[in-house]
Amino acid sequence: MNNPYTEQLFKACEQGSVENALLLIDKGAEVNATDGNGSTPLMYASMNGFADTARVLIDNGADCNVKNRQGLTALTYACWNKHTGIIRLLISRGADVDVKDSNGDTPLMCSCKNGQVEAATLLIGGGADINAADRQGDTPLICAIAGKYVGMANLLITRGADITVKNHHDKTAIDVATEKGLARIVNDLKYKLQELQRRRA
Repeated sequence: MNNPYTEQLFKACEQGSVENALLLIDKGAEVNATDGNGSTPLMYASMNGFADTARVLIDNGADCNVKNRQGLTALTYACWNKHTGIIRLLISRGADVDVKDSNGDTPLMCSCKNGQVEAATLLIGGGADINAADRQGDTPLICAIAGKYVGMANLLITRGADITVKNHHDKTAIDVATEKGLARIVNDLKYKLQELQRRRA
């Protein structure tokens, strides 16, 4: 990174300074520059929850879909760090809602593992694949149940998550819910399964 203004832009984004970010961009800071880890100024703003700074970067040409060395994007960072305002912004600006990181996690999986129902609702509304699987074969529903996030599991079931999918350990959502002692979820899933079987009959 040879441009001193670009180095300062990373700091401004980490601190959420909109005025400094604008000033540095005007002076020639590169909005799509990357640090040693491949992260961009937009990722810094997104992981720290600075929506106004993120908006300024995007308005000035920042790419929402750059991946760093871990395969993380600005949206993935926003999901892991529970920043729904940024999630909303990034989706509206064309961020890939189904991008996978190096573990095979999509933004929806990140939100499910964190129990962030509002974020998950935004992602599903933005077209996220509700049945995407990570490297272990776990779907968002299995992730939510494994974390004992009942509200999240209910959202996914309501939105039509496939309850019959098995992960690489040959376990379905019902199996995981049974292991976790989530009797109500088990009952909901069994009822849903009976409904599916009736429809197919």
